[in-house]
Amino acid sequence: MAVMRIFSSLLALSLMAAPTFAEEATPSADGTIIAPGQCHTIVPTGEFGKPVFVTFDAEKKEAYLTIVATLTDHNYGMNFNGYAKGEAGYTIPVGYKVKVKFCNNSPTPHSLIIVEASEAKTKINLGEEPYFDGGMTPDPLKGTTSKIVDFEFVVDEPGKFAFACGFPTHSAHGHWIRLDVVKDGEPKFVEPEKKMEEEK
Repeated sequence: MAVMRIFSSLLALSLMAAPTFAEEATPSADGTIIAPGQCHTIVPTGEFGKPVFVTFDAEKKEAYLTIVATLTDHNYGMNFNGYAKGEAGYTIPVGYKVKVKFCNNSPTPHSLIIVEASEAKTKINLGEEPYFDGGMTPDPLKGTTSKIVDFEFVVDEPGKFAFACGFPTHSAHGHWIRLDVVKDGEPKFVEPEKKMEEEK
C-alpha cells in the first residue's frame, strides 16, 4: 500500500508539472510557440489564395510584413517566404515604420536580422547589431525554433539591404532575401520575374 501511495503521489506531481498545449502556446517575452510546419497559417492570402507577404497603411507610413523561414524546401529549407539568395524581397519607401511578424517553420534554429546586402552574401557571422535599430529577432546568433516573433524598425535611409538569417553560416549559404529602401513608392514584395510569368 505504501508503494502504491508513493507511485500515486509521483504521478500526480508529474501531471501537475506537465505543460498543456494551451500553456505552450501562450505568448512569452521571446515569441509564441507554434507547431512545426504550421507557419503558413499566419500568412494572409489574397486573390486565388496567393500568399500576401506585405500590407501597408500609406497615411501612417507603416508596412506590415510576414516573413516565414523554411516556408518550402527550396535551398535545403534555408529560405524566407520560399525564396533564397536574394532572388526575391521587399521594397519599402524611406521613412516607413516596418512591423514584421516572423515565424520559423522548422525545428532547425533560424533568425532574422537586417544587414547590408553585401554582408548577407559573404559573412559567416552577422553579429547582433542590425543596420536599423530594432531590426532583428531576439538572439539572432542562436535563432528560434517553431516560434512566432514580432519586431519593428524604421527605415531612415535608402539603400540595398537584406533580411538575413543570423544563425552562423546560414546567410552565406543563401538564407537571405532583399530589402530595398527607396525614395518613394509603395511597400511591396517583389518576386522573381520568371515565377511571376509562370503564374499569369
